[in-house]
Amino acid sequence: MWRFAIALIMVVLAGNIILGQVFNTLLEQNQTQRKTRQFSQEQQSLLAQVKLIRSAFDSGVKAHALNQWLELNSKNEGFSYKLQSLKDYPLPSSLLEKILVDGAVFLESNEGLTAYSILTQGQVLLVTQTNIEPEDLQTAWLFTLIFYSTLLVLLLLFLAPFLLRLYKLRTAAIAIGNGQLDKRLKVGSLWYLKDIEMAFNQMAEKLARLMQDIKLLSGGLSHELRTPLARVRMGLDTLCETDNPEQKAKFETRINQNLDDMEALIHALLHFARLQNTLDNTAKTEIDLNLVLKQQVEKAHDPRSQLITEQSACFIQGDKHYLNLLMSNLLNNALKHARQHIEIQSTQDKDFTTITVSDDGEGIPDADKEKVFKPFVRLANQANDDTSGYGVGLALVDRIVSWLGGQITIKTAKQLGGACFTIKIPRR
Repeated sequence: MWRFAIALIMVVLAGNIILGQVFNTLLEQNQTQRKTRQFSQEQQSLLAQVKLIRSAFDSGVKAHALNQWLELNSKNEGFSYKLQSLKDYPLPSSLLEKILVDGAVFLESNEGLTAYSILTQGQVLLVTQTNIEPEDLQTAWLFTLIFYSTLLVLLLLFLAPFLLRLYKLRTAAIAIGNGQLDKRLKVGSLWYLKDIEMAFNQMAEKLARLMQDIKLLSGGLSHELRTPLARVRMGLDTLCETDNPEQKAKFETRINQNLDDMEALIHALLHFARLQNTLDNTAKTEIDLNLVLKQQVEKAHDPRSQLITEQSACFIQGDKHYLNLLMSNLLNNALKHARQHIEIQSTQDKDFTTITVSDDGEGIPDADKEKVFKPFVRLANQANDDTSGYGVGLALVDRIVSWLGGQITIKTAKQLGGACFTIKIPRR
């Protein structure tokens, strides 16, 4: 979610800055054009007033009467006039020359537009002023409304994919709640939404795997316990019917063996059921894989095993206990089906760490290569028809490999001819 928050902040800031600059430029251009038009109109109006007053003054109207007329006219037409003697109102020589040439000089200030003109042969200065109209507030409000409307549209365009994905997320969540555990979200290309969609798919995957485990465990438990329970019942019936001490001792031993088998089965089932939760709560550290492989081969102490590793250390992110459990199950599976040779090899490049365990056994048929990673699936060794165990070893291997972020595949070993288990773990 932090990606979405960052993206939203970026869009809001960029929208405010860019749109603010654009609309500020447009508003300034509009105001400049408006002021230019207004200045031109007021300049023409002032010039007409100056000519009118100059003609009246030059025709012999007395200053006192002219002052009264100017005062009355300013009230009616919005102009303010002032007659000043040049002696009392000195002007720079450059400005006086410009007035004499152009007839009037116009100066603009915050208060308005002022025209300066000289009457009666340079003795009297006429100062005519008109106030500038206040800024058009309607235009400013219009630009403000357009700015926020554009920003709102930009935010809606940004939020549209997010809202659409939320709707799809809601639909998928309802579908999973109704039992459709295969429902997944299509991960899109928006970087700030990918983590949400991937997290949902991971959750759905874990739920589907959990439900599958529950079904497998319940079915497998009932199937695996049926035979030892029948043997225990038969042994108890025999104990009740016989008085022979030797027979009683024999059947007591068999009953205890079957109870031990049942206890071992339940222990294996509980270990598998708890595995995913313990994996999720286990922190990963840097482990030397070659050292783990060497310890497992030495522990197996089987002359058929051959370890091939690089001289340098091969570090991966994992947990020593679960790496040992992973390699122990793979090696025991190979020892169970191999004839004379087993090869364990580790390699590492810039992208992946690869582990291969090959044997010279009968191999695994293509139809069974996916089944062997499911709990309670046991493939008989064609050489000795050995189906011992509970069929959870390779299921544990598959879970641990998934926790490491890797993949496990089964192929036919090129040199040995048997099964070749290949684990590829990406380097981070």
